[in-house]
Amino acid sequence: MFKRLRWRLTATYIGLVILSMLVLGVFLMSSLKGYFYNNLETRLESQAFLASRLIKETNGDWNFDFMESQADKISSDVGARVTIINIAGKVLGDSEEFAPEMESHINRPEIQRTMNKKEGMAIRYSSTLDKDMMYVAVPITENGKTSGYMRLAVPITETRQAFSKLWSVITAAVLVAVFCTIVISFVLSKMVTGPVEKLMEFTRRVSRGDFDFRAQVKSSDEIGELAGALNHMAITIKEKVRLISEGKNRLETVLTNMTSGVIFINGKRQVDLVNPAAERFLSFTGEGSKGVVHDALIKHPELSAAIDNALKSCGALEREIKIENPEEAALQVVISPIHNNKGDCIGVVAVLHDITEQRKVERMRKDFVGNVSHELKTPVTSIKGFTETLLDGAIDDPETNREFVEIIDKEADRLKRVIQDLLELSRLEGKQVELNFKPEDLSSIIRNTVQNLSGQIKSKNLNVHIELPEKTVIAAVDRDIVEQILVNLVDNAVKYSPDGGVIEIAVEEREKDVIVRVRDTGMGIPPEDIGRVFERFYRVDKTRSRDQGGTGLGLSIVKHLVDIHGGTVGVTSKHGEGSEFFFALPKNCY
Repeated sequence: MFKRLRWRLTATYIGLVILSMLVLGVFLMSSLKGYFYNNLETRLESQAFLASRLIKETNGDWNFDFMESQADKISSDVGARVTIINIAGKVLGDSEEFAPEMESHINRPEIQRTMNKKEGMAIRYSSTLDKDMMYVAVPITENGKTSGYMRLAVPITETRQAFSKLWSVITAAVLVAVFCTIVISFVLSKMVTGPVEKLMEFTRRVSRGDFDFRAQVKSSDEIGELAGALNHMAITIKEKVRLISEGKNRLETVLTNMTSGVIFINGKRQVDLVNPAAERFLSFTGEGSKGVVHDALIKHPELSAAIDNALKSCGALEREIKIENPEEAALQVVISPIHNNKGDCIGVVAVLHDITEQRKVERMRKDFVGNVSHELKTPVTSIKGFTETLLDGAIDDPETNREFVEIIDKEADRLKRVIQDLLELSRLEGKQVELNFKPEDLSSIIRNTVQNLSGQIKSKNLNVHIELPEKTVIAAVDRDIVEQILVNLVDNAVKYSPDGGVIEIAVEEREKDVIVRVRDTGMGIPPEDIGRVFERFYRVDKTRSRDQGGTGLGLSIVKHLVDIHGGTVGVTSKHGEGSEFFFALPKNCY
């Protein structure tokens, strides 16, 4: 309960009042008691001096009977116990007891004090009267010498009882004051803590994100000013939080949709943030990665070493690394330091760019240039060589010059085919093809293609099996393009099939597209070459392909023709058993 400010303030008020009342009561009691005792002592001293003069006027008649009568007389006059004592301490008369039977009083405190000054006072318990008494003694002098002592005494029991009653009154007053203080302090503390509690509720609501809540404090004192400042602070925080949230959302959106990977690593080598692209590149999930040392997540020593070097040197660096993910990929890694507002390096950010396709394109470009050069160089060299031979004299030999001219013509045709295929491929890649889609019977296109290539098929004694659905297969296609695709695929099947082999052409109709398959029983394609057969100038068996008149561009042209038709193309093969090329075309492209 006393953890709350209101009750602490109330308890403080009550404590202060009780302490003040007790201090005041003690002070008043002490002052009253001192005042009363001083007045009583002064009165007894005056009466004792007067009584001592009466004794002094008896001219030394100090017998017991006389002194007893004097003591009784004086006691009745002053209303106090009277004791007359000689210089030796012998009691000569007492208003309360029989003097001859009383012991010596020479050692009584008040008598001892009288020996040192004109009077002596003591408050003590009287065993004779069984009461607390105040004793005042003065000397009885004759001719300047002390001949005895006059002692007056009054009981103070009643006085002490009166003081006790006064303490009771003071205690009652304290209780009344405490009760009043409880009521008043509760009201006052509520007035003080009420605004504070509202401010506490305000801080709790703001800490939970409720920045629209306001502290309803309307006082004009410091607490009111504080409430106004806090309300303004809530407005400012809300705006700052909005800006930070928008910035955070923008950053998260950018990081999530970036094709480049981003990894933040702090100065303790721990991962702070990973975007999805980096997770994909490095084959790990960002969930639970925060706070993990980077080399425990990144299973690529070259990348981990580069990050550690950047952290150690606090400088930027760039690397190109190769990873298996699960296929080999090339990453360009740019690592930059992160500085705080003091300029200290607190971590690094690694940006991963996937340059696999770029490197692949560069390799293909190099291969293309090399292949084009080789494909053009071979027929040009042959033409040049046989032409020079003819010019050197072979032209005069009718048999030789005819053979050489036929070879030159053959190589020129080959050069023409390469150039035509290159121009066709360039036209396809540049999307310079006008498409004419209309419903066509695919069975008719396949039969016409086989009929057009019948000469080549018969020359190798090949068997062609065409598997067509029972009903007519109609698809919205460009007839010329489909015929060109089929010519290339069937021509390849003819070239690579052994004499007496089998070629199968099958059509499969599905809900949205049509699949055409061309199978042969040729040498097949090794697994390592399947992924590259649609590249320009790529040959599985370069010597055989060239001898059979191939340019190495047929399958690349097929792929581009299928692509611009909105379809897909693929191949399956078992080395030594044959291959199956297939393409799928949508039935409704118009």
